[in-house]
Amino acid sequence: MKIMPNIKLTQEEYEQIATQNKIAFGGEGIICKGENPNSLYKIFVEYDTITPVGMSDNKHEKIKELYQRQLEHAVQPLSTISLNGDLIGYEMTYDQDDISLERIFLFRHQLIRCLKETSAILKYFSSEDITYGDVKANNILINRRTKKAKFCDMDNIRLGEHPIDLLNDYVDSIYVGDGSIDSSVDAYMHNLMTLQKLNSPGITYDEIIYRLADKKYHRSYKEGAHYSLETMASTEPFVGEYIAPYIKR
Repeated sequence: MKIMPNIKLTQEEYEQIATQNKIAFGGEGIICKGENPNSLYKIFVEYDTITPVGMSDNKHEKIKELYQRQLEHAVQPLSTISLNGDLIGYEMTYDQDDISLERIFLFRHQLIRCLKETSAILKYFSSEDITYGDVKANNILINRRTKKAKFCDMDNIRLGEHPIDLLNDYVDSIYVGDGSIDSSVDAYMHNLMTLQKLNSPGITYDEIIYRLADKKYHRSYKEGAHYSLETMASTEPFVGEYIAPYIKR
C-alpha cells in the first residue's frame, strides 16, 4: 500500500494561496493553484470565506482509498494538505487543457459522444462500488485536445460504505430515505443532464421533470429510452436506465 504524502502549509503560505491563487469557489471549499502547474489544491472552508475547516474523516477515508485505486476517467488525489497539524484539503491532478462541460462548445455529434462516454464512465464507477451522485456539467471536464471526459469533485462520491457528504436537492428529495442512496441516482441525474444539454439548453432540471409528463422528449430518443423517461416522470420507481445510448442522430 502506498503512503499518501502530505503538504504542510504555514499560516502565511495558506493565506497567500487562499487569497492570491484562488480560482474557484464551491459548495464545500475553494480551488487554488499551487506551485505545481499540473495540480490544484482543494481546501475545505467555511461557507463564503477562506477560513479553513478540518477535512472530515469520511472525506479523508475516501481520498486515501482513491489514491490507492487510481481510478480511470477521474481527477486523481495526489496528497493531503495540512495546516497547524489539521488536514484541511488535498492536492489533485490538473490538466490545463481541461474545461468543464458547462463552458465548452461542442458540436451536436461531439456532445452526443460525450454524453455516451460519461454514461459509460458512471457504469464503470458503479462496477467499482462508487455512486457519483452530483452528476452535472460543472463536474465533468472535457479535454480540449482529445475531447475525452473525466469527472472531478471526487471527494463527494459514495465509495463503498463511505457516504456522499453533500447531497443536491434532486438526490436528497428522490433517493434518500433510510440514510442510504440508490445507485440508480447516477442514471437519473445523467438523464436530466442529457435532456438539458441536448434538448433544453438553459432550462432547469425542475422544468425538465415537469415537461417529461407530456412525453415531448420521446421524439429525440429511440424506443429503448421511452420507459426510462416515463418512470422519471411518474410516481413509480425509476427503472435505472441511461437514455444516452438511445439518442437519435
